[in-house]
Amino acid sequence: MGETVREVLYETRNHASRPYCSNYPPQQLNEGTKGSFLSLPRGLSQIKEKWSDYRRPKRLKRWVSLFVSPRGERVAVAAGNQITILQKDDDYQEPCGIFMSNGLGTFTYGAWSESHDILGVCDDSETLYFIKGNGEEITRSSRAHLKVSSPIIGLIPQDDSEARGSCLCSFNLFTSDGFLHNIEISQDPAASISSLRTSRNGLTLNRQFPQHVFCSDYHTKLSLLAVVGSSSSISTTSSGTTGSHHLSLWRRSSSLGLEPLCSTQFEGLFSKPKGYIGRITSPKVLISPHGKFVATLDLTGCLDIFNLDGECGSLSSFACGKRSDSQETDDLSNEVGKFLNGIADFTWWSDHTLVLAKRSGAVTMLDILSGIKFLGNDPVYSMPVLERVQQFQGRFFLLESTSSEERHNVSTHGETGDLHHIELVTEDRLNQAAIARLQWSLISFSERSVPEMYNILISNAKYQAALEFAARYGLDADEVLKSQWLHSSQGINEINTLLSKIKDQDFVLSECVNKVGPTEDAMKALLAYGLHLTSQYRFSESDDHGNGQIWDFRMVRLQLLQFRDRLETFLGINMGRCKIKDIRDGISFPC
Repeated sequence: MGETVREVLYETRNHASRPYCSNYPPQQLNEGTKGSFLSLPRGLSQIKEKWSDYRRPKRLKRWVSLFVSPRGERVAVAAGNQITILQKDDDYQEPCGIFMSNGLGTFTYGAWSESHDILGVCDDSETLYFIKGNGEEITRSSRAHLKVSSPIIGLIPQDDSEARGSCLCSFNLFTSDGFLHNIEISQDPAASISSLRTSRNGLTLNRQFPQHVFCSDYHTKLSLLAVVGSSSSISTTSSGTTGSHHLSLWRRSSSLGLEPLCSTQFEGLFSKPKGYIGRITSPKVLISPHGKFVATLDLTGCLDIFNLDGECGSLSSFACGKRSDSQETDDLSNEVGKFLNGIADFTWWSDHTLVLAKRSGAVTMLDILSGIKFLGNDPVYSMPVLERVQQFQGRFFLLESTSSEERHNVSTHGETGDLHHIELVTEDRLNQAAIARLQWSLISFSERSVPEMYNILISNAKYQAALEFAARYGLDADEVLKSQWLHSSQGINEINTLLSKIKDQDFVLSECVNKVGPTEDAMKALLAYGLHLTSQYRFSESDDHGNGQIWDFRMVRLQLLQFRDRLETFLGINMGRCKIKDIRDGISFPC
């Protein structure tokens, strides 16, 4: 194709790994809570509301979710009714807080207010929870208690620039009628939801906003909201959901209003039809980091990409890799089209690079401009869930759900095994027996520069990979050999295979002078090699005006000669009957 594609270099790190909530399902609410806003709906208004909800397409339940703070300082793993909070300070290794609700629901939406260190989450019963970074609950409230008539479809945190200096933490509650409801949470002296303001943009009156919303995404820096929805003419059949499916973009104004930017119609299946048989993917829409593209994923695992022209205010379907009219490009575009099916989850790596998790568990990266995959050997994970760090490109988290038996199958055979048939996205009740066998593991992927990647390979003792990396990028292989030597037994074999290949003579001579070998033969070999390197710097009457470096080498040679003499003397006195520690002390004794 005549185009060069930048190679992606990234580091993979393993973080916390914990079992799914061990006491799920939790105990039922006690008698004292029966009259609260968490109880069953009562009254005509609530019955009407429930009937209205019943007429909408059923909402899919997702057993496990990831909520990553904008800068990645906090990561919340929501599995069942339990949330485990991890922090960057300890490399996400140990929980800094654990929260468990007393309901049977799973958490569907969530967002971090990083400036206040507060997590807002909503479960599938549409109960809102506000939780501190240490797992302590601040307050909770139901949709009915907040007097919000339409279903909750998202939480949007207040911008950090607006939040600084305020003692109140603010979230925008996004509902399916197109309204934004501002919620302010106070922590002192008594935790409460102190105010609720609603946008007044009249979208529902003008019928501009979709009647049925399946998924949405908010881009904080650009104040853009992407919505996948359908019109009122939607109907559900055994073959799928028919009618108009729209991807629309909206800009959030300072007055909590949403201004329409553009929209486009496309094909997709976003609600489960009656009689549908097959794997279900949780529908998803994401705006790329710089707002140039928008990608959607329907429940069949089909991914569509759209080009967003902000200046013209238009959305258009984007064909991966289709940059010219050549037959070769058309063939590549067709191959990529096939590849964008069977997707379990996805996120953006950069503005034109997607991370795709296939239903098979394989994870890869795709450059949508060239249509070329970045990863040759795709790593395989079980039931992966992806979430990127919003304020930084080239960094995302992957949550894997597996058991010890399946992890063995993946690491040994590169396959995910029978547990991959567990449905973590469903309309029905979750399989508790199967879920109880699972544990989750958090893994991060972070982009690295060539020098950073080289140092990581060396520090992780992946020496062969580091040597190949050095040869590929024209780097000095001395750093690999030095690390291998320093972490070796430093015997005769290591002197011949490692130390002798290092080109940095200052380092080599320093090792010959300062290191004491593990055996008598190793010590002799080390001194002999140092003397061999400095043989050209012998003292002679014909050359007594050498430069400073020559005199430095001569001083090193003098030390080596002294140590050799001491070693021979010490061994002669003790007739070879001495320990290595005694030899080390003997030859290191000052003159």
